[in-house]
Amino acid sequence: MYEYLAWRLFRDMYGAVEWAEDECCMLDRLLKEARKKLDKEQVQIVDNRALRMKNEYEESMLHSLQKRYWHELEDDYDDDDDFGGYARFDVDYDEKHYDVWTQAVRKRLTVKMKYDSTTSGISERLVDPYKTSAPYGEGYCHNRKEARKFRFDRIINIELTDKKFEKPEK
Repeated sequence: MYEYLAWRLFRDMYGAVEWAEDECCMLDRLLKEARKKLDKEQVQIVDNRALRMKNEYEESMLHSLQKRYWHELEDDYDDDDDFGGYARFDVDYDEKHYDVWTQAVRKRLTVKMKYDSTTSGISERLVDPYKTSAPYGEGYCHNRKEARKFRFDRIINIELTDKKFEKPEK
């Protein structure tokens, strides 16, 4: 998995550099060879991690630039706001996952998902989705026995179940 992740990150992060055609072909070949060694689930995990790493790198760069140039932002910069009230970080995520979550919110159906948490790693979860505000969704996690927020770029796989739920009154 790590070999595929390394080649994937190399291509994604350094792919903006202008490569010679033979270098691009070699990189694509190495990526395909590494991918062939993995099953479908492993590829999903690596693709998700690569996307998250890209997101986290971009977020880190945005924060770094804001710290460095905060004085130029003056009125637009608010130290209490995580993003300074000026620039917002965009999170890339799989639109299919968002669509399934949104469908579940509308139909009030529990979803089964494979989720990659920064604290507990990869786990299978049953969640009753209450609302969505991309790139986040909120719902009751049956594993944790509490309402939680889920970031869509951390969802590896998601599917609707046929189990209906009732959203509790606040």
